[in-house]
Formats: sequence, C-alpha cells, structure tokens
Amino acid sequence: MARFFTSRYNFHIPTEEGDVLLYNASSGAVINFGGSDALALARTLSGGSAEVPGGSLPGEVCLQLRRGGFIIPAGTDELLEIRERFRRAREETPMVITLTTTMDCNLGCYYCYEDRSQDRLKIEDVPAIVALAEARLAENGKHALHVDWYGGEPLMNVEFMEAASAELQLLCRRLKVSYASSIISNGTCWPEDVGSFISRHQIRQAQISFDGLRANHDRRRRFRAGYATDDGASSFDLAVRLVDKLLDFVRVDVRINIDRANMADVLPFIMLARERGWFSRDYPAVIQPARLSAYSERSSFMRGSELSLDEYEQIRALVRDESGGSFSVEESESPDGFPYPRTSVCAALARASVVIGADGRQYRCGLQVSEPHRAVEGAIRRPRRQLPVLGQMSGGNKADELWWVDFDPSRLPNCSRCSFLPVCWGGCPKKHLEGDEHALHEQSLYWRRNLARLVASGVNRVAQAGYTFKESDQFR
Repeated sequence: MARFFTSRYNFHIPTEEGDVLLYNASSGAVINFGGSDALALARTLSGGSAEVPGGSLPGEVCLQLRRGGFIIPAGTDELLEIRERFRRAREETPMVITLTTTMDCNLGCYYCYEDRSQDRLKIEDVPAIVALAEARLAENGKHALHVDWYGGEPLMNVEFMEAASAELQLLCRRLKVSYASSIISNGTCWPEDVGSFISRHQIRQAQISFDGLRANHDRRRRFRAGYATDDGASSFDLAVRLVDKLLDFVRVDVRINIDRANMADVLPFIMLARERGWFSRDYPAVIQPARLSAYSERSSFMRGSELSLDEYEQIRALVRDESGGSFSVEESESPDGFPYPRTSVCAALARASVVIGADGRQYRCGLQVSEPHRAVEGAIRRPRRQLPVLGQMSGGNKADELWWVDFDPSRLPNCSRCSFLPVCWGGCPKKHLEGDEHALHEQSLYWRRNLARLVASGVNRVAQAGYTFKESDQFR
C-alpha cells in the first residue's frame, strides 16, 4: 500500500462558530471539521510531517485530504515543488517597466527617502526606452506590457510622460501586445481634464497618498520653496479634489501614511472619505493603511517615529471594523484578502521587468532609484552596441545584478524551513539584499498574527479570538 505523510504546510484554526479549519499554505485548500474529535484531528494533521497510518481515516476523508495537499505520498519533496513554482513565477510574471520621470517633487515630506534632485528622463530618452521594451518583450515572449509611472512626483515631468506613453503604446499596437499603466502620485499637479488624461495613458490604477486630515497632511506635506500653487490651495485640498474626479474613471488606492504623530487621524479620514462618497462611486476607492517605516537604507531615521507592529495591527483592525465590508481595505502582505499560494513575484524579481531611474540608469527595484550605487546596468543614454539583456553586464553593480538573478527564498536558511513560505516567498527581497533583519522579523510576525484571521475570513468564518501561531508553528 502507498504510504502518506502530513504536509509541513498544514495549519489548524479554531473558529468562533465552534468548528475547526484545516488550511494548507501550499495549495490554498481549506477543510472545515466539525464534531467532538475535530480539534484533535486537525492538531494531528498540522503538527509537522508525520506518517498517516493506513486505514486510520475514512476513505472519503482521506481522498479529500489528498486532493487538498494535506497529506502527500511518501517521497514528495514539497520544498522542491515550491522552488519550481517560484522559478516559473519569475519567468511568467507580466513585464513591468517602471519609469521614474523625475526625482524632483513639489512637496517636502519629512520621511521621504528619495533624493530630491533635478534628475529627469528626457524626450530624447524615449527611443532607447522603446528599444529596451521591444527587446525584452521579444526575448521573454511576453504578450503584455505594464508601465508604472513613478517619481519624485511623476507629473512634474508630464512632457516626457506624454511622449513615452504615446510611443510605448504605438510599440504595443505594432507588436500586438496589450498595454496598461499605473501611477503613484501626491495628487497636486494633475491636469484639469482627468478623464482624458486617464484614457490617453491607459491608466488602470492610481495611488494617491495622504498623511491624515488637512492639518497633519498640510504640515507634513508642505510645498517646497518655489512650488506653491498660484491660488494658494493646500496639498490636502488638491489631492482630495483629484480623488473626487478620478473615481469616475479609474481605481484609486488611497494610501494613508501612518506614524505616531498622525495615527489619531485614520478613522476620521475614513469618515471623510465616506462623506465624500468615495466608496460608492463607479470605481470605489480602496483604502491602504501604510505604516511609515525605514523603506530604504537612507531612511533608518524613521525607526524612532514608526509605529510598533502591535500598534499598526490595531489600527488596521479598526479600519477593517469600520469598513464592515462597505469598502475594500488592502493589506500589502495579502492583497487578495485570502492567503492564496503565490504564483507571481514583484517586478524586481520578474525576469523581463526593469526600472529606469530619472538618471537614466537601470535598477531592479523602484525603491533604489535614488541610490545610484544600486544600479545594475549602464545608463540608457550611453551609446551601446547591443540592447541590454538581463545578466549581461554593461556597467552598473554586477554583484547586485547577480544577487537579483540568483535570489530564491526556498534556498535561504530560514525561509526554506518556514511553513509560511508558499504565501510569503520571503517577503520583500530588497530587505534580504540589505540584511534588514528587523523588517524580516516583522514579516514573520505578520503571518503568525494574521494568517488565521485571513483564512477564516476567506471562508466566511471568524477565527477564535486571540488565536495566533507560534514560532514553532512557523518553523517545523
């Protein structure tokens, strides 16, 4: 008879309704157990790899467990399967070109980790960018291109954006590949005709950031010298008016940046958004509570003002409670709400994707565009005999480029033995590159504290109050 063992990625979750959920992080399957033996059975199945004696379970239950990946044939290498899934994701994740139109910004946020320089992409850079896009689409067999407009404040170089957008869309029509774009903006310098702008650039998603209500937002997001508006409008008023318009045309992710000084504004800001009808529009606003922290090597000064993980989780819980299902609250760690096994990677890891800094250099991660020592290729403005190919160095930080190429969380000492690996994939790879143990530890804490809630909510249950996973559940 075939021998079977329990999966190392099984978790059991007692619910407020009295039943027990069995969840497998590698397959995403969930089984609901009821009855007096439910908890004991679920604990046994989620206690780490153990042989399941033949005939110990009813045939129908055994078949259901096999289909969900809760029990696996002897000799199955689950880690190898996840490693292969990660490899495929790097190859198959859609192509993204991040274009940092400028490093300049009209606002002076105290926590900004970017270099407010005059670097900007130029209209004469467009042919090289189009050639790079065409080469990578062909080399990687991609049938879609996504452009992420980034900065600084990207609309402070709208001339370049107009030129590059038109040419990249023309390229995609010629190659018969689909095109879409997104933008991250402070919302203060958009054109009046928002609908036409969205349509012309095929923008599918816009992120607009707030630092709380007007008083906090305007104090923390002051106009820099020489950039104030002619009519005296504040950055808060401009951003709010923009969101009012955008929601007729596109999804808007309303990012609320939170630290110790403005945490009391979060729920009142949600009330403001509700009063303005942001959650009942053609494109309802999505709320993204964001913890201000040290995003970059250059912003370690944020450690003193950032919320603790417990404080941040409490605020997110309050926002979810306030929602009551009436609007979407997105968590960056689990954007889909339910902890599905990962099948894609961030653009920094996708084989075909690239970030073009405002200095014309090529980077892997958008958070590195103000760190020229992290550039992985030579500048696109420098003449070269052949188009850049990932892995072929033509200037830039070769060590970093090889690190990005080789990154595989399934081979890392901690990640390889972590039972959250299929839904986490090691978290932000940039944190691994920088050796940011503080951030990596917080990633582990997030999953220990929130996995049960996410699983239960996804199947219309409520996890038992206070139920979380321990380190021994994570590392088996």
